[in-house]
Amino acid sequence: MTLFGLVRHGQTDYNLRNLFQGSSDIPLNETGIAQAHAAFDALPALDWDVVITSPLSRAEQTGRIIAEDHGIPFGGTDARLVEIDWGSAEGRPVEEMEQAHPGRSFPGREDHQAVADRGYDALEALEERFEGKKVLVVAHGTLIRFILSGIIEQPLPSIPNATLSLVELEETTWRVRMIAGEEVDHSVKVVSREQNPRFFVEKSQLAPAQVAAVTAAQDAATGTAEGGA
Repeated sequence: MTLFGLVRHGQTDYNLRNLFQGSSDIPLNETGIAQAHAAFDALPALDWDVVITSPLSRAEQTGRIIAEDHGIPFGGTDARLVEIDWGSAEGRPVEEMEQAHPGRSFPGREDHQAVADRGYDALEALEERFEGKKVLVVAHGTLIRFILSGIIEQPLPSIPNATLSLVELEETTWRVRMIAGEEVDHSVKVVSREQNPRFFVEKSQLAPAQVAAVTAAQDAATGTAEGGA
C-alpha cells in the first residue's frame, strides 16, 4: 500500500485577489510562504519518504519548504500535477468571469475529466515508482478536489491552501482517509488500471460545492437555464 499526502500550495497574490490562477505560474506571497512552513504544525507526524510537486512555482516552492523543514527528500516535479487551465479566465476576477460564463464554460478551458484523469495517472505512476512508500504530493486546489471527489463520488468544497488530504492506493483499490485535515474513510475498487476514466468527475464539479449551490439558487431565482458550475 502506498500512502499519498495531497497538499495544496500556499497562498499567492492571485488567491488573495480572488483571480483565476490555473496554469499561470504565480509564486507564493509572504502569507503562502508562512503557510508552507506551518503546514504540518497541527497534524500527526508521519515519516514521509519523498516530496513530489507540480512544476508550477507556487507548488514547487511549497514542496521545497516542507521538504527542508521536515528533512524529506525532494523527488522532483511531475507535469501531470499542474492545475487546470482555465483558458480565457486566467488572471481575471472569479465573480466577473463566472457571471459572464455560467458553469465556468470559459473559452479555452481544459476539460475537467481530462484534468482528473491525468491526476489519477500521476498517482498510479508514482505508486509504481515508490511502491509501499509515503509520498507527499504538492499540487493545486482544483486538481486535488477532482481527485478526491471522483473517489468519494460526491462534490467537495474548496480545498484550503496548505492543507493535507490522504489517499491510499493498493493495486486497484483507492481509499480516501483525510480531506483537508478532516478524517474520512471511503474506499473504492476499480476493475483494472486500464479502466479509463477510473472515476467520473461531473461538469457541475468545476466549481467548489458551496459555489455551485449558490449559483444554482441564483439561477433558480432568475430562471436561467444552467445551474451550478
